[in-house]
Amino acid sequence: MYAAAYNNLSPDIEQDVKELCEGSVPDSCNPDILLVYDHHTSSYGDYSTPVSPVLYRAYKDKEGTVYRDTVKVYPDTDVSSSAEAVNKALTDAQRLFPASSYGLVFSSHGTGWLPENYTEEDNGGSDIEFLSARAARRASIHLTKSLGHENKHEIDIRQLAEAIPMKLDFFLIDACLMGCVEVAYELKDKCDLIVFSPTEILTNGFIYTDLASRLLDISVPDIKQVCEDYFNFYNDRTDYYKAATITMVDCSKLDALAAVCSEIISAHRSGIAAVNRSSVQAYHRDDYGMYPLRKFYDLKDLLEKGGATEQELARLDSALGECVVLSRATPWFLSRKLDRVCGLSMYFPYPDKEELNDYYKTLSWNKATGLIQ
Repeated sequence: MYAAAYNNLSPDIEQDVKELCEGSVPDSCNPDILLVYDHHTSSYGDYSTPVSPVLYRAYKDKEGTVYRDTVKVYPDTDVSSSAEAVNKALTDAQRLFPASSYGLVFSSHGTGWLPENYTEEDNGGSDIEFLSARAARRASIHLTKSLGHENKHEIDIRQLAEAIPMKLDFFLIDACLMGCVEVAYELKDKCDLIVFSPTEILTNGFIYTDLASRLLDISVPDIKQVCEDYFNFYNDRTDYYKAATITMVDCSKLDALAAVCSEIISAHRSGIAAVNRSSVQAYHRDDYGMYPLRKFYDLKDLLEKGGATEQELARLDSALGECVVLSRATPWFLSRKLDRVCGLSMYFPYPDKEELNDYYKTLSWNKATGLIQ
């Protein structure tokens, strides 16, 4: 588990780590190894006191007592929300605990495929300002995990893909808005399965008490059950915490999805551009000054409204059916109604966002589909 929590999520992610380690962790003789990279603030809201990130092994003895055996302490100047820190931790894990297979759980803030520190001047406050302002609003709004954020440092999704030194059996991302086709396609050569949420994620995040038992000390990690645990926990609520989406993607099927989307985009480019934006299923919310984050629309709904034919939609459904192994969504995510959900978001280009669109052209998904030319 990579817990990048030197931010306002520090107490929430610390609790997640605690629950993970109190769950069914492997014993000291088990060939399965649970490693945790942990970086949090010394106290809530204190971003001036340096704290050293720590990599430790969590295991239990015969009596069931859980230990956290420190493997490595990193300099307190390291920025966990950076590709360099991710690469350093995973390289150390690979070197110190060589294995035939690896899996990764990443927990922090997230902003999908958007470039590092992306802001827009006309939103009355940037997304970074929004994140830092959450501390003052914890009592009045529902805090969400909106990939890493640490003192204005974030991880560019392209750099994250380059930073992962091994092939992962699974990559579980407990962070907001990461369930977009752009993220999946950027990471497809680094993991077999990816799990993420196309909407935001409430700060409680995944169900960490059961996580180790789903992934370790069994012949095949039960990734689907991890997804079901998460969704059922929130879907069973009767209050405003009944808010969750989760998607599981088979990365080996993403090229086929890209091929179908490329054909539809090429045939209906003008139709897609003419779609009324407000009519398309969105995964982002429109409240709390989140304008920079309003870039996440349902992939199928956008292409369908853009004019895809019945035959094209049939091919799209087939490709999505192969690629999206599991997709769950509550009827609403806080203020956003969810009734046309394929499980993957995609950018609906804004023609006037030239700088953002130039960045988007560098993403592997755009190179494969030609969404922006």
